[in-house]
Amino acid sequence: MVEREEIAVEVLTAMGWYRGRVTLPGGGRLLDYLNTKPDVVALTSAIMPDGARCAFVALNTEQVLAIRPAEDQA
Repeated sequence: MVEREEIAVEVLTAMGWYRGRVTLPGGGRLLDYLNTKPDVVALTSAIMPDGARCAFVALNTEQVLAIRPAEDQA
């Protein structure tokens, strides 16, 4: 069984800021994940730019302008 951990992130696109959680290998770092050049950034427990909540959102990395670690959201 592979250990996984979730970290809270904020992702900026032309549509605005998305907030959610990214799943990484246990002990992994966000920068290491991004350096693998994934096709999408998969967010769970996502909050859309308009404030709507969604269980899962996949953002095309070509549309991502910035990504940063965030405070844990409820």
